[in-house]
Amino acid sequence: MKCLILAAGQGRRICKKGETKPLLSVLGLSLVERVILTAEKSGLTEFYVVTGYNGHEVRRFLDKFSKERNIKINHIINEEWEKENGVSVLEAKNLLNENFILLMADHIFDESILLKLKNEKVVDDQVMLAVDYDIKTNKLVDVDDATKVLVEGNTISEIGKNIKKYNAYDTGIFLCSPAIFGAIEESLHKGDSSLSGGIRVMAKKGKVKALDIEDGYWIDVDDEERFKKAEKLLRSKLTKPTDGLISLYINRKFSINIFTPLLLRIHKRITPNQVSILSFFVSLISGLFFFLGHAILGGLLIKISSILDGCDGEIARLKDMQSPLGNFIDAILDRYADGFMLLGMLYYSLSMIGRREIFDIYWSPLIIITVSVLAILGNLMVSYTSAKSVVNFNYLYRGKGIAAGRGRDLRLFLLFIGGIMTYFHPISVFLAMFIIALQTNTIVLWRTLLSWNYSVKKHHLVSSKIKAVIFDFDGVIANSMSFLTELAVELITKHYNISKEEARRRYLETTGLDFSTQIELIFPDHPSNKKVTTIFESRKREGIFAQPIFSDVIPTLSYFRNKKIRTIICSSTKQEIITRYSQLDKIDNLTDEIFGYKPNFGKDRQIDFVLRHLKNHPNEVLFVGDSLRDYDFVKDKKINFVGISRIFDKAEFQKRGILSVGSLTELIKLFDKYEKTFEFLHNATAGT
Repeated sequence: MKCLILAAGQGRRICKKGETKPLLSVLGLSLVERVILTAEKSGLTEFYVVTGYNGHEVRRFLDKFSKERNIKINHIINEEWEKENGVSVLEAKNLLNENFILLMADHIFDESILLKLKNEKVVDDQVMLAVDYDIKTNKLVDVDDATKVLVEGNTISEIGKNIKKYNAYDTGIFLCSPAIFGAIEESLHKGDSSLSGGIRVMAKKGKVKALDIEDGYWIDVDDEERFKKAEKLLRSKLTKPTDGLISLYINRKFSINIFTPLLLRIHKRITPNQVSILSFFVSLISGLFFFLGHAILGGLLIKISSILDGCDGEIARLKDMQSPLGNFIDAILDRYADGFMLLGMLYYSLSMIGRREIFDIYWSPLIIITVSVLAILGNLMVSYTSAKSVVNFNYLYRGKGIAAGRGRDLRLFLLFIGGIMTYFHPISVFLAMFIIALQTNTIVLWRTLLSWNYSVKKHHLVSSKIKAVIFDFDGVIANSMSFLTELAVELITKHYNISKEEARRRYLETTGLDFSTQIELIFPDHPSNKKVTTIFESRKREGIFAQPIFSDVIPTLSYFRNKKIRTIICSSTKQEIITRYSQLDKIDNLTDEIFGYKPNFGKDRQIDFVLRHLKNHPNEVLFVGDSLRDYDFVKDKKINFVGISRIFDKAEFQKRGILSVGSLTELIKLFDKYEKTFEFLHNATAGT
């Protein structure tokens, strides 16, 4: 679905900030960047931005942004930008001849609003507006300037800034049919060139539907007060569910309110990796201070490093720059940083208490070295066991005290206290390391026993209840793989001069990807690739709707719906095909989301998107696929996987340690047997 963004206005009420309004930076991202990235995260991929005031500057900025983020942005120029915003919408009339999302460049909003809105349906002469019914307690809204709406039932009957009777706010987030253009033109003839005027025309005809944003947030950044509230709102979203107590109640108070805003103010284009490196260097300096005997300064720098260690993630979330590489770099630097700090504290302890009698105890260097080494090794092994549990058991340790990804904040806090307490006695550094050695090695021992029980006694590590099931489309929902395979084999043998057997083998090895990627993998840079892909997609479109769903699909989707478990379909088949197919076979009403292929939104990104919005632990999500490539998509995401043995035999799944079933009916039987815990997933060949 295409997205139209209005960015033509001057923004006189906030222009004293010194920037063109769409380029006004709010915690590291310009307003227009933030709108586009939020829309992209909701699954939109093609953007049309209407520019006017300082348009050349805005377009140049967006061109650079487009290349950096690999996002398709089309420019629309409104020379009459001083008129009301309906004129900007009309500039897109000849470019948008299908339903589209309409957004304002100066609104910050929750992506969950778009996620719901874009999956709604409007007919050719309708518009849907996301509305906020919280008119009594919403402190983000400028009541005098906000556009109000009166909703009756599910339909908007009145809209305007000055209407007396209203029960909701206009959020500026629309799902439009092309009928909006005609309505704005009609309003224009009456002397009203605003978007609200066009909506008012349609509302009088009963053609404007309302969508409740429920708990979603939004704010129109239109003046200084709203700018400050927008920053406060974004900062409030920066905590993580996995934050430890020290991070949540101490570190975040400093990082969210002081360190992260300061870093963004000093260097607007700062990246999370740069902050990770900064945190690392601060930790090195802290270790150096311990070597030099300045433990209090060393302890203070440990605390600053710990706070900065949260800033990189905050900046990544603020700028939508999260990446596996960033997580990898952060983890590596953290391990080195911990090692250098503990080595500095080891040297300090040897210098200050080694070979001395303190509290009637002789502190042998051997004891100090042994405890320090155990602290260093325990700290490393906590991280190592977290990684190995994923590799060997496909499990991320959870639970109070041993959860993976937590605990470093507490360890650094103890080291900080150890350094500060040297004001009273230098032995405090050694005592801090002793506690670290005891805590980390206890965790490692506990995790080892859990893994031992799993491996030897076949006890599962955790009983995670499945809360969402993702189904592959071709081969799991639609009985289309025979059709697609024969079509691919026909085209490959015709254009690449290989045998049918070899063509079939290569196609099936890469199934799970979109066909253009498949053919490029099989025949890199071959001149026929584009032609073959075009023919394949054309004939697929012609024949896919004749391929029926499997007989157990409806009962399976109904089963999970009755269990209140979310169901999602992901596919490398194009979005428009899968949407129409689902409607024709009446499975769209039994699924929560249906995702098909779009540019830069293949199956891998679809799964990432689902995980981000479900807000469930990956261990609570199950992917059901029919190919080994499907398994490759999810294995690094720690998602549970079950193979449907249709195009691959069960033996081929077993070679990879993958549980497989013969049908969705068999899947339901296993699900009933294990009462949603799916502990059989941790014993991969059970039931096969």
